[in-house]
Amino acid sequence: MATTRVPAVAVWLRGMRAPFFTASVVPVLVGGAAAVYTPGSLDWGKFLLTLLGMVALHAAANIWNDYMDYKSGCDPNNPARTIFNGGSNVIAEGLLSERAMRNAAFLAYAIGGICGLALAAMMGRPGWVVLLLGAIGVAIAYTYTSRPIFLAGRGLGEVGVGLSFGLLSVMGTCFVQAGYFSWTAFFASLPVSGLIVAVLWINQFPDVPADHAVGKDNLVVRLGRARARYGYDALLGLTYGAVALGCALGVLPPWTLLSLATLPLALRSARLLHRHYQETAALLPAQAGTIQTHLLTGLLLALGLLLGRWTG
Repeated sequence: MATTRVPAVAVWLRGMRAPFFTASVVPVLVGGAAAVYTPGSLDWGKFLLTLLGMVALHAAANIWNDYMDYKSGCDPNNPARTIFNGGSNVIAEGLLSERAMRNAAFLAYAIGGICGLALAAMMGRPGWVVLLLGAIGVAIAYTYTSRPIFLAGRGLGEVGVGLSFGLLSVMGTCFVQAGYFSWTAFFASLPVSGLIVAVLWINQFPDVPADHAVGKDNLVVRLGRARARYGYDALLGLTYGAVALGCALGVLPPWTLLSLATLPLALRSARLLHRHYQETAALLPAQAGTIQTHLLTGLLLALGLLLGRWTG
């Protein structure tokens, strides 16, 4: 029987988990919009370089985590793997070798590092801040599944992801443009942080048995699925509460309240999680809905910041 050969590009896109790159694109868009709102300008060269660097580091993190989860036996022995959780499984299926994945991760880290060095050179003296933020992001990505630090196994992975794909990336993007940190960027980063952790959080529910078996005791594993449902609710409260508070304090323009339009979608996912937290297939719409909420909220938040500048 003839076998179907999977195109190499498709294999690598799967290995990088490219559909999840929205997690690195959204904070750069929000940080860029915050820069337009605050100092009122955007350097497109720096912006595109920031975007490339963030996506490269995200790809590196995904590939490295897949590699480490294969080595630990976590992903290959996970019967609950779906398109949203359980890794890409490209090594276990023989599509890519361990060596190829490891080398690809280092290459992607190098590309991200080169982008950071270029940004630092373009910024001059304040460039060391960009290098520091990038170094923190790389450290979090590398130690997420790497022992002995193993953030994901110590209940610190969620904090690391929230920092990397929320607070640090939004404020870092704005800093590259403005040369200073702003309260606008800080408050804009909080909903981005909250929702990317919500994406990770809900995707960990089906993986609980496989994760626990290899010592990957994230917060969902530690809390247990029944109690962890309320952690998801808290993340939604942080997301929408931060926008409302930022507007009330005057550091976010009223236009950013547009992002609250995704609240019904978020609440639908929360209801599904509370009802189907122990079921893999039935949880898929909630996982998809959380990813959509993250993307749409980020886009509306960025749009609100731009409208605040253009109409202010």
